[in-house]
Amino acid sequence: MSSIKNEHAVYTNHMFNPEKDFNRKVIEILGKDGKSISSLAKDLETIGIKHHRLILTGYLRALTDMNILREREVPPSKIYIPIRSLPDSLYQSVEKTCKKYQADPNETTLYVLYKILKRPIFDSELKLAGVTRITGRPVDEATTLECKKVLRRSGNIIPGEIAYAPAIDHSEIYTDILTDIVLDLKDSKHLVMETKQTKLI
Repeated sequence: MSSIKNEHAVYTNHMFNPEKDFNRKVIEILGKDGKSISSLAKDLETIGIKHHRLILTGYLRALTDMNILREREVPPSKIYIPIRSLPDSLYQSVEKTCKKYQADPNETTLYVLYKILKRPIFDSELKLAGVTRITGRPVDEATTLECKKVLRRSGNIIPGEIAYAPAIDHSEIYTDILTDIVLDLKDSKHLVMETKQTKLI
């Protein structure tokens, strides 16, 4: 599956990694009821992802062999249905946790991503994390280019956009948020002797 790439796809809405994010996008589009290969191909094309039908068929069969999808015969087609949902992405985890701590988590979300990833955050990444209003400060062009180089080296496709750094320090709640994210990802909250009561501000 790591060999599945699409050199001609146009990803215009947000940062996208063809190898790492394609799996998640397929599961999302299939939905709980599943879709046929032709239906999935059409839906992928609407967001700029084009794969040859044979490649897509092989990909879905591989996911079926890995027990991520199940195959159902609906003559003359086969329907592929997700068996289980994928775990939250980093952006989804940060979004969900920051919303527990603040009624307006936009700036906090930027701060947490900035601290975790150790770099300025692109506006498309902030959208993936549910940010609706960017309150950070744009970084200079040289810093933006360096960030793009880092992401491109790992296969990410990045639209022309601005990267942001936090304008406000949120170190007082950063540790709590990070701890909450780790415990949630590892399903380990039941091991904690005492947890802070999180309240919306």
